[in-house]
Order: sequence, then structure tokens, then C-alpha cells
Amino acid sequence: MKKTAFLISIIVITFLYSCRKDGTKPSWDTQILAPLVNANMNINNLLSNSFLHINADSSLKIVYENDIYGLSMDTLFNIKDTTLHQAYSLPISQTVQPGGAILPYTVSSTTYQLPGVQLRTVIIKAGHVNYTIRSKIHEVTQFDYTIPSAKLNGVPFSIHIDVPAAVGTTPGIYTQNYDLSGYTLDLTGPSHNMVNTIYTTLQAIVTPNAANPVTINPGDSLIIDNTFSGLFPYYAKGYFGQNTFNIGPATSDFTLFNRIVSGSLSLEDVNFNFKIENPIGLDARVTINNLSSINTRTGITVPLYAPSLIGVPININRASESNSVVYPTYANLPLNTTNSNIKPVIENLPDKFGYNMQIMTNPLGNVSGSNDFIYSDKLLKAQLNMEIPLSLVATNLTLVDTLGLNISAPEGEESVHSGTITLFADNGFPFDASLQLYLLNDQNVVTDSIFGYVNTIDEAPLDANYRAVGKKLTKLVIPMSESKMSLLYATKKMTLKVKFNTSAQPHYVKIYSNYSIDVKIVGDFNYTVHL
Repeated sequence: MKKTAFLISIIVITFLYSCRKDGTKPSWDTQILAPLVNANMNINNLLSNSFLHINADSSLKIVYENDIYGLSMDTLFNIKDTTLHQAYSLPISQTVQPGGAILPYTVSSTTYQLPGVQLRTVIIKAGHVNYTIRSKIHEVTQFDYTIPSAKLNGVPFSIHIDVPAAVGTTPGIYTQNYDLSGYTLDLTGPSHNMVNTIYTTLQAIVTPNAANPVTINPGDSLIIDNTFSGLFPYYAKGYFGQNTFNIGPATSDFTLFNRIVSGSLSLEDVNFNFKIENPIGLDARVTINNLSSINTRTGITVPLYAPSLIGVPININRASESNSVVYPTYANLPLNTTNSNIKPVIENLPDKFGYNMQIMTNPLGNVSGSNDFIYSDKLLKAQLNMEIPLSLVATNLTLVDTLGLNISAPEGEESVHSGTITLFADNGFPFDASLQLYLLNDQNVVTDSIFGYVNTIDEAPLDANYRAVGKKLTKLVIPMSESKMSLLYATKKMTLKVKFNTSAQPHYVKIYSNYSIDVKIVGDFNYTVHL
């Protein structure tokens, strides 16, 4: 459609630059007949190559995939921001020599509350740990902080910190944010017998560089806030629980018919496959309660009726992995004109699909022995995969596209002030087409149109099998007044509207790969030459 729109737009653009010369001398009016466009268009100008496949008999079909729903990792579990707050009060007076211990080796842990989920290992895709220490000790203190269960390339997370001395009653403060991206977290705790648990170690001494021993008074304290934030895994392993998730009502975009604004389309055949791909290491049971095509332009919704799919639990086995390579499992449910109403669902020309579904994870329980796994970029999804033979009946099927227009009026040179444009269309397609170009102002409101009359490019002649044979020539003449050309100079956008009707209705006509249309555009202009 983009190529078609571009070609038609040349009607109003090319002639504005077809006869430019240099000079700023005296002027006179004259007339010129100029060929502007000579092109051949085939079906690839109307539909994307990526959608079209050629059958053995040279007829065409549309092959199109559309994601309906994708399960996010957050649906299964969400690691919330967590702060480990530790306050150490020193109850008795003591004097500590430089390099002496203030806080002995201490192990602390935090366990995430993940209902029904038992994580053993995660690889962090994004996330941070913020470490803040407030010290009332009147000397610089040194802290060694580690997360033994967090390793990057086999090396545990470890930092060495100098905390400033307190001044009077104002504590010395150290705060820093550390990136945990790429770290592997072992969530089984210090003794490897827990789940969802991060543990840390800490010890503190008076700086060995202190000039004198330090007196620690009762009430002197160390307050440590250790905050894990924004932890999002690239990979997780454990048991993801037996949970039921109700999804929707929700919608997903369906882009195949995006430029169609009105009219009807009848298809001879439609073959769909509803596919569920599961690259997650867990078993699932999916029930599609509703799947509907929605045409927001007309306000019409057509629910899918398919006794083998709608309301029927679909069991999907878990994926497997080997050396970080995932082997998904699939559930495929064919939809055709005999087992569903998929044909009227698609003939509704939807721009959205509505859905309502339920997903149960691990319906048989922890059968993997806590070896469920998931990758953030490999998630369960439901797709509609379709094959539509281009054998159809189109009635006033109207496609619309908006084009940019950037034309500057000539200065000090010749200027076109009126004339006509003649379009010769030698059509080898089994449908006629009428077209119109609307000029838009800055508020996208139509200010004028290029054609001042109803026009039609005639369809090609058909044989007894409704196949186009040869081509049919149509001539369209477009008057261009001086006022309309002035408006063109001021216009930045225009809308192209093309209306199709197939031949031999109500019979279906096939579209073949060799169909094409030859277009020639000639301008007959009155213009003023400045010498």
C-alpha cells in the first residue's frame, strides 16, 4: 500500500518540478506536454512481500502470524524491593586500638515473600543494592561487606568501605548504589537448605591509620540499611508453584487490515492454527474462555465459536533445557471452516482481538523436584497463525493511507499555474478501483480533493474460470486549476483513499503472482517562464 500511495502521489508532485530552469530575466506564458510517470505495479505494491506466498499454480495466499498473549515473568513471581535494617548499639564503654574490631563477623539474611514460589537460583538481568551506614563512632571505620550468595564469574560480591568519623552528635554517613546486573544469586541461604533467601556478611574495624585509640561510649551505634531494589531476573530456577492466573478481559492488536476503513471482504477459505508455545520449564493448563475479533471502525465484535478450543482445558508440557539451550513444547489447534466460525471472524476485518483466559501452573504439583526454570526472553505465548488463499469477493473495500507532502513554490523561475494531468491505467487485476486524494491542513482537516468527479479504473477481462486475461486500459483526466495548485504548495499532508470491487461477483476470484497494472501519467501544463 505504501508503494501504491507513493506512486499515486506522484500525480500531484512530479509536475511541480518537471520543467525548472535557471535565470531571473523577463517572463512569458507557455504550455508544455510532459510525461511524468511510467511504471508497472504488481501485487507486491499492494501487500507486504513478507505476507505473500506463491502456490504451485501461481495463485497467492497470505501467511500471517499474530501474537494474542504473552505471559510475563512478573505474572509468575515478582521480587519486590526489600530493605534489611540492622542497628548495632554498643552498650558499654570501651577503648579500641587502631585496627581493632568494632563489629565481629556477622551473617544476616532476608527472605522474600513469594506466595507458592520457591526460588533457588536467579541470574540478575537488572537490579541494585544500596548500602548505607550511619556511624556514631568518632573515628574512620572500615567495613567489609559481602554477599557470598551473589557471584559474577564465580567471584562473590564484596566491597571494602571507609565510613567517615562522627562529628559531635552528627554521625558519619556512607551511602553507595551497586549494580547487580549479571550476578547469579544462590537463594538457598548459608546452609543451602532454604529458598527465596539472600544472605550477607559484615565485619568492621577502626581504621589502622587512626593516630590514637578510640573510646566508644554507651549509646554509640552503627545503623546499616541494605536495600535490594529493582531485581529482575534474566533466569530463574526453583518451583514456581501451583497457581491459577485469570487473564483479561484484554485485547491485542491485529494489524493485517489496518488500512481498510470500510467495505466488505468475503473469503473462499480460511485456515488458522491457534498455537501455544511454552519455552518455560513448567507444566501449564490453559483455558481460553473467549476469543473475539473486534473491528473498532464499525463497532462489530464476532466471538470465535470453536468447540475444540473455547472453554476446553489445554494441557501443555514443560520445556526442557540443555547447556542453556531451551527446547519449547507446543500445543496446536487447527481452526477451519468445518470446526469453527473462523471465516466470519476474519471477514469482520478486525483490528483487535479480545480474549479472556485462565492459566494454571504446575497442575500436577512439584513434579520437577524444584527444577522449574524460566528465561525472561523466552515466555509462554498464544498465537494465531493464518493462511488465507487470495480467492475473494471484495465489495467497496476501501483502503486509506496518509502521505507526507513537502512542496515549495518556485522563486524567480517558471511556475505552473494551471493544466491537466492524464492518468493511463492498463489494469491486469480482476477488480476495478476508484481513487481520491484529499489535501489536509495542519489540523488534519480535509481542505480539497484532487479529483472533482467519481473515477474508476476498470477491471481486466476474465475467462470462464474467472482468471484475468489481458489488461483493460482506462484514461482519467484531472484538471488542475491555479487555486488548487496554490493550495498544493501550502499542503503538508494528504490522504489517499482507494476503493476496490472484484469482478464476477458473487463468484470468488483468485489473485495470481503475474497480475499487474501499467500506469502512465502525462502532464499538460500552462506555466510562466521567467528569463
